[in-house]
Amino acid sequence: MVEVNGKSVRTSRDIAKLSGVSQSTVSRVLSGHPNVSAKTREAVTRVLDETGFVPNATAQAMRTHRTRTIGVVVGTPVNQYGLEVMGHVHEHIAPHRLQLSVWLAEEDGYAPDALQALRERLVDGLIYTTAVDRMPKLEAAIDAGAPIVLMGRTIRGVGTDTVAGANVQGGARVAEYLMLNGRKKVALVGGRAFSPGREIEDGFRRQLKVHAVPLDDNRVVYGDLFYDSGEKALEKLWEEDDKPDAIFCVNDLIAYGVLDAARVRGIRVPEDLWVIGYNDIQMSTWAPYDLTTVRQPIGQMADLCVRLLMKRIDGRPTAPPQRRRLEGKLIIRGSTGHAPAVPEVGENGQLVR
Repeated sequence: MVEVNGKSVRTSRDIAKLSGVSQSTVSRVLSGHPNVSAKTREAVTRVLDETGFVPNATAQAMRTHRTRTIGVVVGTPVNQYGLEVMGHVHEHIAPHRLQLSVWLAEEDGYAPDALQALRERLVDGLIYTTAVDRMPKLEAAIDAGAPIVLMGRTIRGVGTDTVAGANVQGGARVAEYLMLNGRKKVALVGGRAFSPGREIEDGFRRQLKVHAVPLDDNRVVYGDLFYDSGEKALEKLWEEDDKPDAIFCVNDLIAYGVLDAARVRGIRVPEDLWVIGYNDIQMSTWAPYDLTTVRQPIGQMADLCVRLLMKRIDGRPTAPPQRRRLEGKLIIRGSTGHAPAVPEVGENGQLVR
């Protein structure tokens, strides 16, 4: 029990009196409801902070059928990308006084405990970042109307809210950059088992064809999305007689593996080889990597995912699914010798002149 001026503060009604608002307004502030002015929200929040009032979570959940908890599923081992996703999601749910639960997906992208928590109403909804094709249990939950938003990934043929990067455009932009800077023997380290890998590769190949430069099958290496895939890819590509002059990796972790393997072999970057990644996680700015990469707007993606998920939770379970693509930006650094950028590439993969 909290006391203010000798009076106990037990319920939201007491908070309402201290704030000079109605109890329903306090309830809206506690639930993160958007229909509250910034001035009123600030006044109620100040009283909540001053009194240290904590609402009874169990009672609230029983009354509202909401846990005030959002779940997010990220890959394992947790890397910088996953950490940035978690940080941005937390940043965008905090103003709504929501809590965050995190699950680590298994190698196949599944997080069965997260789906179980959703079924048992231990969380109100999920932001899922590790979706791949052919996930029957996840697809069944989506088909049943479970509040799930896919972030950074899509599942072919499945209708749910999705926020992802404009990856075809990103891949095309990298190809155009390489072509206009005279790189002709380009290689790709990718992964077609997940949607961004397919989309990035498709845009990359499409733009190379515009320049009549085929992507030689001997210069395409597929693997998983982790550092050691980059190491292995560099070893394989450097065994070829006609070695590449640029390697494009579908994420930054792979690119780090390529760069470190190149150093071990004495391959000079960028003099002998250009390396480009995708996502622009924080490590890409570190001096040992100084990686040219396509920056994904992870913060904007997280914000939009949270807003879409809250709409589903707050009573729009049957609304048509929203599919949003957010544009990335090519960031030029030392792994391509700080060579200048080129004109933009449109969503259809064509150069915007």
